[in-house]
Amino acid sequence: MRLPSPGTGGTVRTVAAVLAVAMLVSTAGCAGLLSDDGGSASDAAKLDSVPANVDSVAFVDIGGMLEDDALRGIADTYFAELNASSPYYSGPASISEAIADAENDTGLSATQFETVTSFSNASEQVDAESGSFNGALVTSSLSKTELESALTNQTGMTFATETYGNATLWVPESEFASGNVVGWLGDGTFVTGTESAVKAVVDVRAGDAPALSGDLRETFADTRSGYVKFAMNVPQQNLDTGPYASETQFATETLNAVQAVSGALYTEETDIGGVTNVVTNTSSSATNIMQVMQGAISAYELASEEAAAETVDKIEVTSEGTTVTVSYENAASNIEDAIASAYNESGGSSESTTATSSAEATTTSDSSESTTATA
Repeated sequence: MRLPSPGTGGTVRTVAAVLAVAMLVSTAGCAGLLSDDGGSASDAAKLDSVPANVDSVAFVDIGGMLEDDALRGIADTYFAELNASSPYYSGPASISEAIADAENDTGLSATQFETVTSFSNASEQVDAESGSFNGALVTSSLSKTELESALTNQTGMTFATETYGNATLWVPESEFASGNVVGWLGDGTFVTGTESAVKAVVDVRAGDAPALSGDLRETFADTRSGYVKFAMNVPQQNLDTGPYASETQFATETLNAVQAVSGALYTEETDIGGVTNVVTNTSSSATNIMQVMQGAISAYELASEEAAAETVDKIEVTSEGTTVTVSYENAASNIEDAIASAYNESGGSSESTTATSSAEATTTSDSSESTTATA
C-alpha cells in the first residue's frame, strides 16, 4: 500500500489529498442499503439543475465529511505519519490544522460550504474542442459579496461582471486566463465551470432547457447513498480506438461491454466503506470482469505488507446478472493501522538504505586509508 509523498504546494491541495486518501482506501464498499442516518445526504444532489446532455454526475457532501469523526481520524493519522516520517514535510499535523490554514488562505470558513454536484460531458463539442463541457453546482452559506471577494482575492485575476438570464456571471478578463466562469444563482448557490456549462445550468433552472433524466439519472438514483456518490456512462465509441485501443481481443471486448459505472463512499458508525458498480451488456462479460478483478486483488494482497494485505482482504468482488460489484467495508481504526504500517514500512526501508549506504561509504574510506598507508 503506497501513500502519496508530500509536496510543497498549497494547503488547499493538501486538504484535497487527505480527502482523496480517505476515498482511495475505501474505494469499494458494502452493497447493502444505508438508512437515512449520517452519510446518506446524497439526496441533496442538485440533479434538477444539471443539464440533460451530460455523461457523468457526482455528488459530495462536504459538510457531512468534515463532521465525520471516522474520516477525520483517518486524515489525522495520515498527517501525523507524514509529519513524523518525512524530514521535508512542513505542513499541518492534523486535519484541523489543514482546514485552519486553508481558511486563513482563503478568508472563508470550511463550514460555509455544504454540497457539490459536478457534471461533465467528455464528448461535447464546444468551440471545436472536446471535453470542454463541465461544471459544478455548490450550495453554501456564502453571500454574493463574500464569493466575489474570495474569487478576486484568491485568483489574482480580474473578472468582468455579466448578466445571463437571472444569474450574475464573473468571467476572467485575461485572454490567457484558464480560470472557470462563476455564476451566482442566489441563496448561497453558485455554479463554476466552462462558460457553456454555466450558462446551460442557468437555462435549466429557468425552464429553458431540459434537466438530467433517463438512464444516467436512474443509475445515480439506484446507487446507494453516501458522502460521495457518482454515476457515469461509458463512451463506447472511444474504447476501441486511439489511446483506448487494446492489443488483445479479450480486453477490447471486455471494455466494450462496460455500459456504466457508479459508486459511493460512506460511513456506518466507526466503519468506512464504499461500493463501485460496473454495468455490462452481458452476464458473461460481467463474469469475466469479476474474475480479472479478483485475480488482481489476490496478486496485490500477496505482494503487500501484513497490515495492507489485511485491508485489501476486505475487498469483495461479486457479479449478479450484468453488474459487477466491488465492495469494501472496514473499521476506521484498521485503515489507520494500515496507513501507519505503510509509512513505517517505507521509513524502515529508507533507514535501511541510508544505513547500508553509510556502511559502504565507511568501508570504502577505510580501504582507501589502508591502501594509502601501505603505499
